[in-house]
Amino acid sequence: MHRWSCRLSAGAGAMERAALQAALFALTLLLSVGVLAGNAREARKQAESTMLVSGWVTIRPDGSVESHEIDRGDKLSPAITNLIGSASTQWRFEPIEVDGNVVKARVPMHLRLVAKPAGDGQYTVAIRSASFGSSSSSTAPEEQWARMKAPPPEYPRTALRMGGKGTVYLLLRVGRDGRVMDVATEQVNLTVAGTSDQMDQLRSLLSKASERAAKRWEFKPPTRGPDADAPNWVVRCPVAFRFIGERPAEAGEWETYVPGPRNYDIPWVMHDLRLAGSPDGFPDGALTSLGDGPRLLNPPGNDGS
Repeated sequence: MHRWSCRLSAGAGAMERAALQAALFALTLLLSVGVLAGNAREARKQAESTMLVSGWVTIRPDGSVESHEIDRGDKLSPAITNLIGSASTQWRFEPIEVDGNVVKARVPMHLRLVAKPAGDGQYTVAIRSASFGSSSSSTAPEEQWARMKAPPPEYPRTALRMGGKGTVYLLLRVGRDGRVMDVATEQVNLTVAGTSDQMDQLRSLLSKASERAAKRWEFKPPTRGPDADAPNWVVRCPVAFRFIGERPAEAGEWETYVPGPRNYDIPWVMHDLRLAGSPDGFPDGALTSLGDGPRLLNPPGNDGS
């Protein structure tokens, strides 16, 4: 694992540091069931301020990076754009083949940045995970996933009473008929803090609600392309639980959550989850086939390094 990080300090990083401080203070506490101050402080220590950055990267036939583009890069501080630029020059991909030939390809990228306090009002920012999609040349509808039936999960009443919010990262095994064969929760990140028991309860409530809903979903799998003849597919899908009126963070905005533990014990997953990157590397509602896209040979560490 490789470390790609920078430090936000006085001067150019002042606005970024202010946004990070606001995000950390905005972390909601579960007060309705009596959080003790000590437990709340301990939960806050686990909180991470994160930002999702999207864009494109052009990969040479030898697997090195020729160039990169950041969507809405004007919303990011120079320290962040420099961090991404420096990291991209070090990325090495498994060469991309199309019809048996190694080619240059332009592919979409999603980066999850994590910021941690470094003392004296400064923050260390690192790329925690990097995910890359298929080549932009694969845009035919026959090669894309489509949702045919995907009613959202019902918000658990107990979670509502507790003020529980967060994102459930699901793994779905989809058959050739487009129906969900198996479903499992890979991770649950909460945007509220409380005691460990409260957060465990919330993760369980949100996870079970998401899995119940996902079992009824139906999809239109790709009918053309390299994976069209697979007997089944493993798909990642984030499911967000928010209150009415709340919106997801936009490009250049920090949000704070308490990350949950990763679940690697899913026997029907054919791909190694440790090589697939962190599940929180895609925006809410995104549908991605596990193992799709180019493989980054030197990925960032899962701990933010």
